[in-house]
Amino acid sequence: MGPVTTLTTLVLKTLAAVLLGWTAWRASRSRQQPSADPFVLLVATLTLWAVCSFGAAVPGVATVSLLEAFFDLARLGAILFLPVAWTVYALSYAGRGTGVTRKRIALLSGVVLPVVVSAIALASDSSERAIEGVIAFAFGWALLYGLALFLYATYLLIDLGRNQPRVSNTQLTVLTVGVAAPSILSVADNGTQLVGGTTLGLLLSGVLLAAASRRYPVMTGFPKADYVARARVVETLQEALVVLDWDDHVLDVNETAAELFGGPTERMIGDPVRSVIDGLDGTALPPEATGTVALRTSKGRRRFQFSVSAVDEATTNDEDNPVARTVLLRDITDRETREQRLAVLNRILRHNVRNDLDVVLAYADHVDDEELRTGIRERTTTLLESSKKVREAEAVMIERTDAPEPVDLTDVANAVADAFRSEDGSAAISLTCPDELVISTHRTVLRRALSELVENALEHATTDSPRVELTVRAASDETVELSVADDGPGLPERERKILAAGTETQLQHGRGIGLWFVTWAVTQLGGEVQFRENDPEGSIVTIRLYASTGHAASTRA
Repeated sequence: MGPVTTLTTLVLKTLAAVLLGWTAWRASRSRQQPSADPFVLLVATLTLWAVCSFGAAVPGVATVSLLEAFFDLARLGAILFLPVAWTVYALSYAGRGTGVTRKRIALLSGVVLPVVVSAIALASDSSERAIEGVIAFAFGWALLYGLALFLYATYLLIDLGRNQPRVSNTQLTVLTVGVAAPSILSVADNGTQLVGGTTLGLLLSGVLLAAASRRYPVMTGFPKADYVARARVVETLQEALVVLDWDDHVLDVNETAAELFGGPTERMIGDPVRSVIDGLDGTALPPEATGTVALRTSKGRRRFQFSVSAVDEATTNDEDNPVARTVLLRDITDRETREQRLAVLNRILRHNVRNDLDVVLAYADHVDDEELRTGIRERTTTLLESSKKVREAEAVMIERTDAPEPVDLTDVANAVADAFRSEDGSAAISLTCPDELVISTHRTVLRRALSELVENALEHATTDSPRVELTVRAASDETVELSVADDGPGLPERERKILAAGTETQLQHGRGIGLWFVTWAVTQLGGEVQFRENDPEGSIVTIRLYASTGHAASTRA
């Protein structure tokens, strides 16, 4: 090889090593992405190959046998490990995970086996010819096995490309050629080129992988939905999941069930479910069954809501003879306790407090001091109004359980406006609306929410003749809006933040229950409430409702 050829080869090998090393470094800066580490491993393996190839080509290295042997062994290791790195990357990118399993150990052992066999042969007392034969066979096996691994990994990526629109055929081609180029061109090299096939292959790998890392989502990872659901989601469920055969014996449980009912999993599988879970005696578990049951757990006795689903054969539609059943157990102890507390507190507020306030009002009439009597009556009346709104809020929750019906929003808005015009003649209440706007919803709930907004606007008015404007309009084919605008002091920013946060604290709370009532009612209707300032003063509260899927709002101007 002449000086010009040697210099050209060194320059190209250097360029290949630099490109691959830069790609590996750049990928390592995105380690938070799911497939970044396997991609770095893949490119680093090619970088090692390129560096060793460069080192072996440096003039004078061949004269140092130990250094030459080091580069040759490192290069051979990179060549043998490359299919493994490609497989690890493909498993990660296709969402199969890179965890160590028995199958994967067996799969990858085919690469390690030739190395072990060669080492044993070298350590034995066999003849040199026999040792060379064993090593040649082992090396040939390693190449064939590496080819099989490479094809398997490539198949995983091609299968991913068929099911994932974000992974293009061009991307897969660039990646595959980028990884395979050094091996293919090395085999095709007949020694007549100015530059060796391995050098060109490594340079091509550097160019393609560098371009792929900038152009395509090569480090993202795209798990298949069915794999994620079966291998990950079930195990991370907070609810306990038990799989039963037709004789109510446990086929499988998730980690939550094992923790609650005295795992480990292996000890539970195969036993009758009623001997594993204490408290199911007398509870039938046919497909589609639901109910509540008290069970003994590692956390004490807890109440669970259960639902049973049938598991059919994947190749049949025989719903009458499922191969198994899944029992999903959701702990509702805390929820039931909270509901009981709310029911008791609600009863106290509705009955006991109200009755006591009525007594206070009666006693107030016997107070001689006019100012004191007026203060007592005003405060007591305010508390009674709050109690009334609590009862109305409860009625809203009950009303929402009924089926929705076609409701003319124009008719509802007209009824609310007329009611307040008759109650407060000093207020100017206007209405802007189409002749008809029909949507499927709950009339009573919506009317109460709209009435509360108008009442709130009039209650906080700062003038003797407050103005309130109601607007009903179709914002789109599937969205309608009802707005209440006033010229009052507006909703304080603090109150808006509390409503937006959806919670109150002892230090951060609203002035009353009215706007909470509206928010709850509209949420029950599947809509949303928006608050904004009016111009030049006041506030605008908008209720946005959505038509049911396939049922657009009907409008008539």
